[in-house]
Amino acid sequence: MTSHAAEMAPVPAIPHRPGRHCGSSAIRDLLEFHGTTLTEAMCFGLGSGLGITYLTLPDAPVPFLVHVRSLGYEERVFQALDVPFAWTSYGSVEEGAQALDGLLDQGRPALLLTDIFHLPYFASRTHFPGHAIMAWQRQPADGCILVTDTERPAPISVARAALARARFAELPPFFHAGNLFAPPAIHTRLSVERVAAAIRHNARLLLEGGPYTGVAALDTWQSDLGRWEREGDWRWTTRFAYQIIERRGTGGGGFRKMYAEFLEEAASADPRISELQLPQLMTGCARCWTALALALKAGSESECFPTELLADALQAVRVAELRYVDAALTY
Repeated sequence: MTSHAAEMAPVPAIPHRPGRHCGSSAIRDLLEFHGTTLTEAMCFGLGSGLGITYLTLPDAPVPFLVHVRSLGYEERVFQALDVPFAWTSYGSVEEGAQALDGLLDQGRPALLLTDIFHLPYFASRTHFPGHAIMAWQRQPADGCILVTDTERPAPISVARAALARARFAELPPFFHAGNLFAPPAIHTRLSVERVAAAIRHNARLLLEGGPYTGVAALDTWQSDLGRWEREGDWRWTTRFAYQIIERRGTGGGGFRKMYAEFLEEAASADPRISELQLPQLMTGCARCWTALALALKAGSESECFPTELLADALQAVRVAELRYVDAALTY
């Protein structure tokens, strides 16, 4: 009887190279596997990736969180490319693991959402869900899964059980139950009009929303600075916020540096983007987010909570974001 491992379909060379953001680099790799080559910055921009989400998590190790990427990003990338997209989720860890086994054995790589806490190669003590990676193939010798991840240059072997557990998370704002996307083929369509629509949509995402999303979330955050000082370990809270904005897969400046690259690339096809100075305005946003991140880092190392420093940095971010949004909505 032929073993299941022997029936695995051959997998072509893995088209991975180091990137900056988990989702945009993973999607870039998946698209390239299926014959479409786009830059990581273009993938990020097509998904209207910029966002601001402010969260309060009472009794959590980090009681206040800010995310600077939009939710629902992955779906919007594929919508912009006219590619049918839907996450497949599962009722249990083992059900999700078996489904991935079957897809990989057919030679179908899968885009996954994970919590880095359960990925051994991160050795993280903090849960961080919503982290996108690519799974490419199973290794017959030990059943481990070969994955690629953002800035890591080479494929990584991950134990099946660890990967299966990492795919389930219930920590806001990212919830996933084994989510994967593994199409048998991808055929894309891209146009100047679709790029323009993505730019305008992302501007609206930044402007609209309640007190915890978009630019309004910056006001909520600023009004909460007293709570940041009183609740939890403010040194770790500020340090973690610095990492999320500047270090944890954003490419720097809260994703704004990479989005400015997307705008520069898009401007080569539509000069109106340059006429509105959108790349320069976004570069200004990136500088302000980096300054805020560095203020958070300095605060984490200081004796006193830096209320005034953070308030000034938040106001500068707010002004820069609104300046960009106002211009982008005229595009």
